[in-house]
Amino acid sequence: MPRALILAESPAAPEPLRMALLGLGYNVVDELDDASRLVRRASAVEPDIILITTGAPSSALLAATAALDQHAPMPVLAYAQDSDAERMEKMIRSGMHTCVVDGFSARRLPGLIAETRARFKLMHEITAQVRDANARLEERKLIDRAKGILMQSKNMSEDAAYITLRSLAMEKKLRIGAVAEQIITAARLLA
Repeated sequence: MPRALILAESPAAPEPLRMALLGLGYNVVDELDDASRLVRRASAVEPDIILITTGAPSSALLAATAALDQHAPMPVLAYAQDSDAERMEKMIRSGMHTCVVDGFSARRLPGLIAETRARFKLMHEITAQVRDANARLEERKLIDRAKGILMQSKNMSEDAAYITLRSLAMEKKLRIGAVAEQIITAARLLA
């Protein structure tokens, strides 16, 4: 049974939202009214989706969803009354994947949940790709620096320095970036 967590910045979660989730087969594992508890509680209950209702999101809510996105990313669907474009952008940047303005509709909830989960998956994949590209770029920088050290200290060509790095990596069964890092560290120690 899929699990949902509701966070309402108003005193109580809207009954129609809770009932619609139950009708879709969701187990509403918790209902919060305090944004400061969101990360800890969501991490503990691990819902499949988080639904937020707010008039205009408070800075505490934006901080909580940003922290959630950083420490325990989960799909977040928000219902807001305020349609201010700048505030909506802040909501999206804080980690809310779908923002609906001006009201809840039980009929639209299944599609919105599917959209939210798809956007979450896409953003998660893009984030992983960016992180991987940055790691490869950093490794490339290490390799270039190590090649420079080898070229200067051993008076070898760039191609010969790269072949040396690659041979050492194969010999030690390490990534070429790890070998490059070792060469850079050794050069610092000997300088």
